[in-house]
Amino acid sequence: MDVGIVVVDRDGHDLLMNRAQQRIHTLAMPAGIEDPDETQLTLRYPGTSCPIPPEDRPVRRAVNQETFSNYVVSVGNPGDRGTEFSSSARQILDRHGERDGAVVVFSDVTSYVEAARTQQQFVAAVSHELRTPLTSVIGYLELAQDDLDLSTETASYLSVANRNAQQLLALVEDLLQDQVTRSVSGGLSLRPHRLSTVAGQVIESASLSAQESGIRLVQDLEETPELPIDEHRITQALTNLLSNALKYTPRGGTVTVSSRAVEGALEIAIADTGVGMSDQEQADLFTEFYRTESARTSAIQGHGIGLAVTRRIVLEHGGQISVRSTPGAGSTFSIRLPLEAADSAA
Repeated sequence: MDVGIVVVDRDGHDLLMNRAQQRIHTLAMPAGIEDPDETQLTLRYPGTSCPIPPEDRPVRRAVNQETFSNYVVSVGNPGDRGTEFSSSARQILDRHGERDGAVVVFSDVTSYVEAARTQQQFVAAVSHELRTPLTSVIGYLELAQDDLDLSTETASYLSVANRNAQQLLALVEDLLQDQVTRSVSGGLSLRPHRLSTVAGQVIESASLSAQESGIRLVQDLEETPELPIDEHRITQALTNLLSNALKYTPRGGTVTVSSRAVEGALEIAIADTGVGMSDQEQADLFTEFYRTESARTSAIQGHGIGLAVTRRIVLEHGGQISVRSTPGAGSTFSIRLPLEAADSAA
């Protein structure tokens, strides 16, 4: 097999190691030590020269009765390029149901990691090039808004355009920042805002798209109390949900956005009369790069990352996101943020 396999007994002693694992073990051997133990092997966190502590190493975690999947480690001496392996572990039970050891599997994912790094570099380069023209667009929009002779309607259009340009610039800045310091969902900047107000702005931005698609966009917003949130992130999450609702609702359908206080939380719900989903599709929905069968077989564009990002944003705010759906009858996505945050802010 082209994957490394090691089997240990209940006390952590090696019982079996296939040839692929023997080669991986050789890669991890430090110079000058012929028979190193687990703590001496050169295992590092991916992309760093930082060694993984003994208790966090895959085999030790398995011996400590952990079960895990896709735990990536880098094997090789510091300064070397290293080889990246994805490790997974499962516990072994005897015929009485008692733990009798563990099996750990190592798969070489170096090519995938290199591809991801190349993609990150590309995203950083593109983001950098987008920032300059976006800044110029925003500047001229603000100049146009200063014209005292503008009609109320034109001023409203310019305000929506400027707000969306600012949102796009914030996303570009996030992409640049992500390459260095944090994930998509990290580094929240919390300020008091009303969820109902943010939802209203998202609806206003999507109204033209809904009109062109022949979809009725209904606004049912109860004014909510202020809550410490990252306005940009919550806008991103609601935009993802509303964009999906419009994409998966056929012409003549309805999308309703509502806000209310319920059960010690503030809730934003986006309901559509679209294609809906099966129970299994709902279970996998927030997995990165997952797309439902109807999405894959239709001409609807997407990459399957919007809902995963939305979920991380909601969790970073200490909230919950859920979905209710029936095939052929539509879906309802709900975001709930706890009111305790509003009380502490007050």
